[in-house]
Amino acid sequence: MQLVPPSCFAPDRARVSVARLAAEFAGGRTMLRRQQVGYPWHLGRGFHLDSAKPDLLTLYLQSASGGMYAGDELSFDVEVGTGAALHLTTQAATLVHACRDAAASLSQRVHVANGGFAALTNDPYILFPEAELSLATSAVVDSDGVLILADGFGAHRPARFEGTFKRFASELRVTRPDGSLLLLDRAALRGGDLGNPYDALGGAGAGGSVIVIAPAERLPAAEAIEAAAERAGCFAGVSAAPNDAGLVVRMTAPDGGGLTRGLTAAFHVIAETALGVPLAVRRK
Repeated sequence: MQLVPPSCFAPDRARVSVARLAAEFAGGRTMLRRQQVGYPWHLGRGFHLDSAKPDLLTLYLQSASGGMYAGDELSFDVEVGTGAALHLTTQAATLVHACRDAAASLSQRVHVANGGFAALTNDPYILFPEAELSLATSAVVDSDGVLILADGFGAHRPARFEGTFKRFASELRVTRPDGSLLLLDRAALRGGDLGNPYDALGGAGAGGSVIVIAPAERLPAAEAIEAAAERAGCFAGVSAAPNDAGLVVRMTAPDGGGLTRGLTAAFHVIAETALGVPLAVRRK
């Protein structure tokens, strides 16, 4: 009798994926000039949702894979041309699964040309036990451009699971086209350091940021942003970005759902001032 060893499966290789978008103003509207989006992403059709701002293109970026996994190396390039206006948002929160062998990473590169408006607003990353995520964003923004970046995270522990996430880290570097540095923002948190009223989040279950790069006359009052976050059930603090670049908003919430509402409320206040008109609700 011949013995046959039991079947086994080698672990899947980590995913390496690059996506690219380029938006331009043409024919009275912002349109996609170039689109290269592969698995695990899916990009929905473009919407022009705002009657008061008909040239603003809104895109929903969806995940077809159920989230991010160990060793994922994803990158995304977004280019917004002269006078174009783009809002890129996610369809829901992104799950980050256990990363026992290697951290998941996402790199973003953004270029906003003269007179351009770009808003990249991600719903929070939901970190499962043993999850580890590293975010790195580099942006080049013209002196007359507007950039809004919003993201954050919430810790989640399903029933019958123990522990918390390993680490969440982010880095943002913003420069002018000539290479001069406007802002360098770094943050890192370990899940084991959270869970008490005196931790980095003050005992909250989720935390996030909104970074606004814009000319001074297109920035809202800090009090307006903080009040909007408070109405959404969050706690927010607003400070001036270095080099008169814009504003930095830090926010905490009881959980990921609360953080989503707070980030959304802050985005609408900021976008209304930057564009001069209120925006329609982005339904998800």
